[in-house]
Amino acid sequence: MRKQLTVGSLIPGRSDVQMSSPAPVPVHTHTSLKKTDPARPQSEQKLVQVKQRSQTMPVRYIPSETLLQAALTQDQPIAYKCQQGHCGKCSVQIVAGASLLETPTGQEKAKLGEKLATGYRLACQSTFRSSIPT
Repeated sequence: MRKQLTVGSLIPGRSDVQMSSPAPVPVHTHTSLKKTDPARPQSEQKLVQVKQRSQTMPVRYIPSETLLQAALTQDQPIAYKCQQGHCGKCSVQIVAGASLLETPTGQEKAKLGEKLATGYRLACQSTFRSSIPT
């Protein structure tokens, strides 16, 4: 058992301190962004698989967000620079889940040209659809 300290118990010579158990201290844990939704099996989650520099990574669908914003929120290491579609550093190849994205923007068409036909997109310009038909 621990001593319950009070102002009076700190006075030298006083030994009539009541013995009791301390009250439990609430513990708050920091919750971070989960990479998967535990309520939904991974096979049912809506994902876009992207490939950049021989590394393939999943990016979970977030309505109306850009592919780059969603990837960074989910701690996926997509390389990028200008975030305006000018430099092309965020160019990724869509391996799976292209139907979750809006059609390519004019900026993507201008920067990527024929690469669009082989599944390339600019992560900073590619936006997830606001809703997906089920």
